[in-house]
Amino acid sequence: MFFSFSNQQLNSIFNFFFDRLINQIMYQKISRFLMVIGVGTLGIIGFSSLQEKTEAQINNRTTKKRPNIIMIISDDMGYADLGAFGAEISTPNLDALVKQGKMFTNFHAGPTCSPSRSMILTGVNNHRAGLGTMLGRITDNQRGKPGYEGLLNDRVVTLATLLKDAGYHTYMTGKWHLGEEPEQTPMGRGFEESFSILEGAGGHFGKIGFGPGSQATYVLNDEEVEPGDDFYTTRTYTDMMIQFIEKNRRSGKPFFGYLAHTAPHEPLQHADPKYTEKYLKTYSKGWDKIRAERFERQKELGIIPDYIELPERWSIVKAWNRLSKEEQRYNAKKMAIYAGMIEYMDLQVGRFIDYLKEIGEYDNTIIIYFADNGASGKDFALLPAWQKWIKEIGYDNSYENLGNSNSFEGISHGWAQAMTTPHYSDKGTVAEGGLRGHFAVVYPGIITPGSRSDAFASVLDLTPTILDYANVRHPGNNYKGRKIYPVEGKSMRSVWEGDADTVYADDEPIGFELYGNTNKALFMGDWKILKLGDEPWGNGASEPWKLFNLAIDPTETKDLSQLYPRKLEKMIELYEQKEKEWGFVPAQPPARN
Repeated sequence: MFFSFSNQQLNSIFNFFFDRLINQIMYQKISRFLMVIGVGTLGIIGFSSLQEKTEAQINNRTTKKRPNIIMIISDDMGYADLGAFGAEISTPNLDALVKQGKMFTNFHAGPTCSPSRSMILTGVNNHRAGLGTMLGRITDNQRGKPGYEGLLNDRVVTLATLLKDAGYHTYMTGKWHLGEEPEQTPMGRGFEESFSILEGAGGHFGKIGFGPGSQATYVLNDEEVEPGDDFYTTRTYTDMMIQFIEKNRRSGKPFFGYLAHTAPHEPLQHADPKYTEKYLKTYSKGWDKIRAERFERQKELGIIPDYIELPERWSIVKAWNRLSKEEQRYNAKKMAIYAGMIEYMDLQVGRFIDYLKEIGEYDNTIIIYFADNGASGKDFALLPAWQKWIKEIGYDNSYENLGNSNSFEGISHGWAQAMTTPHYSDKGTVAEGGLRGHFAVVYPGIITPGSRSDAFASVLDLTPTILDYANVRHPGNNYKGRKIYPVEGKSMRSVWEGDADTVYADDEPIGFELYGNTNKALFMGDWKILKLGDEPWGNGASEPWKLFNLAIDPTETKDLSQLYPRKLEKMIELYEQKEKEWGFVPAQPPARN
């Protein structure tokens, strides 16, 4: 919900937040200064240790061979769903990545699956890469236009292709969602070995698809395969990545692994009921209490400013105590399954990292972990078409059967608000709840363990960063005689290694858009403009632009557009320039007869 204030009220709000912000910044700077000079028990010894560590890191940079690179992605997982970001979910292995490397608290993905993945693998905005909108939402006037192919087009070159050309082994397991024809599959886009589900989602136990008339297509390299009896997505994707690496690990070549999990994307199906049972009592307290608890833990962890207040419950969410006892019981189990899926994924991440250590590759591997977009509050099982389909295929969504391989349920907006804490909105929007996600990167001996960055960064920056570490130059506008788009993102290397505080200058604009209506955003320094018009987040095309300072207000609840009209006007102008550069085509509704 957005609020309107008088100019006097807005000035008071801004002055209050600004004073608190300045105090907090000064406190942090003084604390860091005292830590560096070793005041207190550290003394001169503390300073010497820091100096020696820095020198060791510098030496490592010059002596290390080209690193292996592993990218681990979760699907539809919220900002606050990781223990290190405030969750009550047990994620010791993913939390260890945060402790052993660098966490980013201000990292942004795309608003939905395939647009985000197009940017991850190319460093190019989704409009230019072919995913200006989701395939199922292309309108008649967009159809056939450049950037609206609904798949990864040939005007971009993938990270996998460039690394393969440069002598890397390239492996992919998990979710693809960027094209299904032979030339559009992982093998056609630079991966040497792959095991993938080509569609955006499906059952976690086999070939049941994501909805009426759909089927999950699993492909091993160029061949469609049948999932075995012991198939479960999270475990199998990990098994296959290990198998690919093991096959060629004595070749002497570095490898790039793209491990794209489909957990915890619906349908909610657990690998083992014990992971669900563990959380039943926890979530019986409801989404209101869980959200408040996560919010307070985030303050304790220093992830959010200590002066902000818990945002109001979204207008589309019922208070937990207004649900019937049966509704509470059912919804608590859904969240318990979701949490169990995350814990099981964490277990597989730990198993994979143990494998890297066993074969002696961990110390020369960059491990990157993040989510592809924000948590999803849309429960497809509530849609009439899905309810009919669920009945037709014989699935059972009773409380007792929920979570098993023959059930199909999704999460709700009540839990989604807890998952995206403290942010506004969820998957599908360019509000912080749809874009901002947890992020961790580990590179032993290079990235300082336990370090943190609050700098803005996004999926556009992954390809240029990885190419930087691999010492591979992007070809710019031409790849083997084919015209392509150059990367739009920037290397994060200097921030990862502590040589810089920011990836972007305060006057560099970064834009996001999806669906071709009113789902637009532009970031510039700490500032963001946002326009949400689609229900339930806005009132259509007439919805005005909002202006936020995310350093002060990460919750996007204090619109400063009336206080800073010139800032708003300038940023709108920059956003509109981005749309022209992208070749943006606004969606038009079908003509009425």
